Amino acid sequence: MKRTPQQRARRSAIAEAADSGLREMPGARISRVRVVLYDCQPTPRGGRTPVLYRRFAEARDWTIVAELFDTAPPGTPAMMAPLWPRVAELVDSGQVDGIVTSAWDANDEVLGWLLDRHAFTACMGAVPDASVSMPEAG
Repeated sequence: MKRTPQQRARRSAIAEAADSGLREMPGARISRVRVVLYDCQPTPRGGRTPVLYRRFAEARDWTIVAELFDTAPPGTPAMMAPLWPRVAELVDSGQVDGIVTSAWDANDEVLGWLLDRHAFTACMGAVPDASVSMPEAG
């Protein structure tokens, strides 16, 4: 979604007004959701994929901290992909709140890892296999 300068200014003014109102309340602060755009494919895709991920995040007013587009052989678990350590670093250090990605490898290990860090994944494209179970919260 492309926003006009007027729309961007309006959204910024709303955010600023909300933030300034919270300054009177000690300890209260609204922060924007910070995400890393990440995908891992067997071959470099480039093209529309980064643009689609960026549009997805921007439509939700999420702050994009990094864009990482990885290549690895088919069947490589996400956590074994070459750029995964950078994704893990961003999540572990609290620099991002979530990952915008395709339904790459939403298995119990990845979902559990994200849950342990109070992070999320927003999957674009195909829905993960229904046989993949969600980790129990708690």
